[in-house]
Amino acid sequence: MRQDLKTAPSRLDETTLVYAHTLSGHPRSEWEPLSWHLDKAAACAAIFAEAFGARAWGDLLGRCHDLGKSSDAFQRYIAAADSKAEDAGAVDMHPGRVDHSTYGARYVSQVVGNIRGQILAFCIAGHHAGLPDESSSEELNQRGTLRFRMDQTRYTIPAISTLESEPELPSNLLLPLKSVASNSGDRAFQVAFFTRMIFSCLIDADRTATESFCDPDKAGARKISRPPLLAMKEKLDASLKQKQEQAEATEVNQQRAKVLEQCRTASEHPPGFFSLNVPTGGGKTLSSLAFALHHADRHNLRRVLVAIPFTSIIEQTADNYRVALGELAETGLVEHHTNLKPALDTRANQFGTENWDAPLIVTTNVQLLESLFAAATTPCRKLHRLANSVIILDEAQTLPVELLRPALAALKELVSNYGCSIVLCTATQPALEHREDFDLGIKGVRPIIPDARLLFTALKRVEVHHEKFLPDSELSERLAKEDSALCIVNTRRHAARLYDRVAALTEPGTCFHLSTWMCGRHRRAVLRQIRLRLKQKQHCRVVSTQLIEAGVDVDFPAVYRAAAGFDSIAQAAGRCNREGLLSTGHTYVFDSEELPPPGLQLDAAQAGKELIQQYPDPLTPEAIEAYFRLFYWAQKDRWDKHEVMQQMKVDQVNNRLAFQFRQIEKQFKMIPDNQTPILVPYRSKGRRLWDKLACGHVPYVPHRELQPYLVSVHSRMLRVMQENSLVKEHESGVWLLLNCTEYTDEKGLAPEACGLDPSLWSV
Repeated sequence: MRQDLKTAPSRLDETTLVYAHTLSGHPRSEWEPLSWHLDKAAACAAIFAEAFGARAWGDLLGRCHDLGKSSDAFQRYIAAADSKAEDAGAVDMHPGRVDHSTYGARYVSQVVGNIRGQILAFCIAGHHAGLPDESSSEELNQRGTLRFRMDQTRYTIPAISTLESEPELPSNLLLPLKSVASNSGDRAFQVAFFTRMIFSCLIDADRTATESFCDPDKAGARKISRPPLLAMKEKLDASLKQKQEQAEATEVNQQRAKVLEQCRTASEHPPGFFSLNVPTGGGKTLSSLAFALHHADRHNLRRVLVAIPFTSIIEQTADNYRVALGELAETGLVEHHTNLKPALDTRANQFGTENWDAPLIVTTNVQLLESLFAAATTPCRKLHRLANSVIILDEAQTLPVELLRPALAALKELVSNYGCSIVLCTATQPALEHREDFDLGIKGVRPIIPDARLLFTALKRVEVHHEKFLPDSELSERLAKEDSALCIVNTRRHAARLYDRVAALTEPGTCFHLSTWMCGRHRRAVLRQIRLRLKQKQHCRVVSTQLIEAGVDVDFPAVYRAAAGFDSIAQAAGRCNREGLLSTGHTYVFDSEELPPPGLQLDAAQAGKELIQQYPDPLTPEAIEAYFRLFYWAQKDRWDKHEVMQQMKVDQVNNRLAFQFRQIEKQFKMIPDNQTPILVPYRSKGRRLWDKLACGHVPYVPHRELQPYLVSVHSRMLRVMQENSLVKEHESGVWLLLNCTEYTDEKGLAPEACGLDPSLWSV
């Protein structure tokens, strides 16, 4: 019979050894004793958690997480797995695996007790399968909840007659929060956030310790020499100095120099929230990095993370950093996003994406924010690295209204209790700062640019004209008459249809299409062509979806934008006369044949239409402020539409943390899970990957190799394509486009090429 956890003997008989991991084909003398693994995990977790004052928490988690491996059942299990030549480093994935995490969770819950014990129990119970929900009203889901697993009368785990060594508990285990919220709901959020952060420490420590024994070659390769932030700051300063010396003395370049100097000056301020409001073309990309590197060096912060809203521009940003940082970027810069070029996905980069252990991380808003609300182990592993970092949130106004409350709560918590500085970058006006009519907003934000309105006036290079309804027939004729022009519409379907019309009216090779119906590699190739033609002042008409708006470095004399929100219009105008080489660029806003898709885009367009009579120039600070008041600040009932915050409560009556971590992960989704990627045979590399899977040459290809050649379609459209035998699912789970002719060099995945009615095609 299993003894009570609190009275377990402190030592085993000296002739008995228990193991954490085996090595296939090696004698027991070379297996890893459990005590060794627990010591290593505890040491790692303590160091990781020390960054936010939780060293004792990390140490305790490391020492207790695998106590359940002391059971006879687990020892028989790993011995049996070894005899079958299984990889013991991955033993927990073996069929019929033995639950070894629940014992440790019960141990800390009983010995530590109360709220602190529950926090530790969540982490230990979830260190393989992810943080669990505390409870569930659905019978089928109850077995995975913490409450069920902690109930000894309902859930039986392998007996442990003795512990090899009973962990020493700290005498005073307190939540190391510097700032405690004033209301119970926010305090519950803080505790849930802390739970996820120390869970991150445990996951990273456990995997690091396991790898050091089971795969020492990989563990050795992980010890990459990465440059210090000081060296990167000095290299960036030298690159920017050279760039300024070579730049023409235009008004735009003079303003960019002022922005850079103001960023360096502001870096002296203490850590906290900062805003950087710079119009498109004002040099925000490199100036914000200069602020971050100087600020980190001045205040001894550990790393810089840049979060960007769209994958269509993340590569451009990272490439700009590589040029500026030179050879230091080889190991100092880590890109973590889905569109990464295979050639850049070096081993150093792959290691860095696992735990963000690098001085400069470039990732997406989705990766950052969804990880902050994740339950799964892989996205959580890296979170502890955020403590004492500078986070640049580019295009901060793109945060979804429906997730605003939880997203802002997370950002505030990182600054208040985890030593972060966060820079809210926008090319418009600040949308997230506190004001009387926006009490959810962030207080105490320090502007990096003292008077951003003067900068917006100095960098005004575009006139906005409001057109009436433009049918595709008239719009295509106007575009065909332009030497160079960009037209941005709201749906992929509309972009494809309009491109066909413009291409029919213009000489071959002068009209281009851009949308996410084209794989990432295809879009990059087309953008290179576009930039080259613009540089050489050749005819160039582009029809695109909004993917080109935020940050894509192109410069057209004329831009046409289908009706949208003021922020989108401002972004579109940023592709017009970007370098200020013309006296004035012209952006035309028009009503189109096709409305924006329902949801965020349609709501934004309607807000823009509501204000256009009062603010005919949507680029003025006053117009943008009025737009955000209507579209963001007045939407109080939508700030937490998915009720994420409701999943974090403290049951005061029963003194229980009612945290639903898996529900939180499901409900905090910046991109709905209704898109399925399809592998397309674009060019020779895409075709080779397609052949490997379609012809059965390999059972699996790593996702990072496939990603540049994937196109996502709505689940409804996937069903239609499957019914028409246009796609098939490979055994690895990858969907394959069956006919090369269904993917064109002009438009990517095209409905007419697939033989489908375009009206059925998703937006």
